[in-house]
Amino acid sequence: MEERRIPETLEEAYGLRDSAGSLQERDFYQEQVYLLRREEYRSRGIRTEISSRRRERQSALEFSREMFFLEVMEISGRRSGSREARTAQQEARRYATRLDTHAFLKQLASPHSGAVELYRRNYLELLRTGKPPAEAYYLSRVIGLAGEGEFRRATESVRESGYPTKGRLAYTVEKTAIQIRDLPGGMILILLTFFASLFAFVWATQTWDRAGTGTIFFVSLGLIAAGGLMLISAIFIVTFIRSINK
Repeated sequence: MEERRIPETLEEAYGLRDSAGSLQERDFYQEQVYLLRREEYRSRGIRTEISSRRRERQSALEFSREMFFLEVMEISGRRSGSREARTAQQEARRYATRLDTHAFLKQLASPHSGAVELYRRNYLELLRTGKPPAEAYYLSRVIGLAGEGEFRRATESVRESGYPTKGRLAYTVEKTAIQIRDLPGGMILILLTFFASLFAFVWATQTWDRAGTGTIFFVSLGLIAAGGLMLISAIFIVTFIRSINK
């Protein structure tokens, strides 16, 4: 087994982690990042350990969350001192909070999925490629709980074309579905749209035989509109169901 290099500085630890060739190696250097950051906190007099065993897990979660936000701020604020950098940092932190909340809920539903680390990996890597925070957030959600190989292919595709491996159309549909789902009652709205358009389609079909010459045109428009809405809402419902495992 190849002996791993132990970094001496945070910058070195970040570099080794980002250039890791496997998920195990990346996890090893991510742990080194945490350890070096903890030493930095200790040197500044910030308490990072809690003696109570009962609170140990919660402390670790909070610590890893803070590490995530620190990395987000560092990546998005590289133009230090500028107003644009501060604005970018605030936007990046806002989307990081939304993503972390989604990831924690996903991990609560499936404790062994590693959702928190995987979503954080997605977001940080996409920020490093120069993606704006909003785009990095939606790309992270679309890529989802991808394994290391699938994730590398997706990021390469994003660098080359701006979209994950499935292409622009699939990404646009999934991104729109996420935007709707993030709205309060977004899923309910889609379901209501589907059933309302289904009802309108059935009603227009039954009216067709009894419609006069002057109303056939409007009934036809109603059929087309109801069918289109039903198809669109059905696509979003299927996308929502598929995204449960992402």
